[in-house]
Amino acid sequence: MAVRLRKLIRRYQSDPLSGWHRLRYATRQNQRNLLRQIDGRYGNVKLRKIKGRTLLKWHAQWLDGTKYSAARAFTKKIRVLFGFGLAILDDEECKRIRQVMSAMRFPGAPRRKQRVTAEQAASIRSGAWHIGRGSVALAQAFQFEVMLRQKDTIGEYLPRKLAEGGPGVEVGDEKWVRGLLWSEIDDDLILRHQTSKTNKPVVVDLKLAPMVIADLRRLGVVSKRGKLRLVQRLSGPVIVSETSGLPYPAFDFRRIWRAIARGAGVPDNVFNMDSRAGGITEAFDAEADPDSIRTAATHSELATTQGYNRGDELARSRKVATARIATRPFAALTGTTSRRALKERARGGHRNEIGRDRRQSSQRYSAHDAGTRQARARHPERNHDQRPDPAGKDRRSLG
Repeated sequence: MAVRLRKLIRRYQSDPLSGWHRLRYATRQNQRNLLRQIDGRYGNVKLRKIKGRTLLKWHAQWLDGTKYSAARAFTKKIRVLFGFGLAILDDEECKRIRQVMSAMRFPGAPRRKQRVTAEQAASIRSGAWHIGRGSVALAQAFQFEVMLRQKDTIGEYLPRKLAEGGPGVEVGDEKWVRGLLWSEIDDDLILRHQTSKTNKPVVVDLKLAPMVIADLRRLGVVSKRGKLRLVQRLSGPVIVSETSGLPYPAFDFRRIWRAIARGAGVPDNVFNMDSRAGGITEAFDAEADPDSIRTAATHSELATTQGYNRGDELARSRKVATARIATRPFAALTGTTSRRALKERARGGHRNEIGRDRRQSSQRYSAHDAGTRQARARHPERNHDQRPDPAGKDRRSLG
């Protein structure tokens, strides 16, 4: 009996060995809707009918021009479905389709270039304080300075009955987990937090995060004079809404942040999530050690960290070219004979250097001519017409 895609989807969601049951609650909620759409579109298709052309056609339908996120989500989930059918169900058709997909490449989204700059972060924070949303200002400071993800900063809500995320902070039938807690900041302003995505530790000296310190001072939590330290010990979540006294739901936080960002002149194509990319890019532009940046961003691979580096490509290429030129021997630089000339060449000033060399050469010959006239007056019987060799040797010494 031919198996249809709909049956595979249901087996994936019901089989106790399926990776579906290991997904986090929020991820399952999102992917449940995605699987429902896949089922609605292609659920009646038999697996033996699915070829490489079929998958390319489906991907184009999800892409629909520029819907890269939707197409990427569809492709990833299709790979997972057929991988489950291969590994857990030992289905021959799933094995065939996975082999086909391993040889296929689907168009990806253009690399994202937007980031929140230090100036934009400062403007957003100022606008947030102006409308009485110091919590949003502090969240923005943590996201930019400490390079935290939004979820690590404001946390998330889960059903209280779930074991996922631990006990958390109970709010009605839900619990709040994974966000910043005051208990994670010690008296010396050292933050110790475990990230939500990778469960890796973040250890940061907040005394070296001026935006965070400025906002904590406005909250009256940090000393305003003398040694930087906590002067007021609080408990519970760090980022809470001024209106409800509770942590923000993600949707509300993003809505308020966007309104503040627009008022600060931040373009709509720059998102709150780009704060992390802004902090990482600033670190690369400051020429911090790449591996240290990777560790601070809690990435396992440097390539992942580089994906968040969205600085000026022209400025980087100029910096690389200047560094390369500065290491070359003078003989490798045509017409360059001094370190000063080397530096000016790197700045594009080699034409001025060439002109200066010519003037200096002319001055040397003028001095030689004046000496020749004096020598003729003292010794008229000698030949004084030969000029010094440009290399510094008298031509008469060459025989």
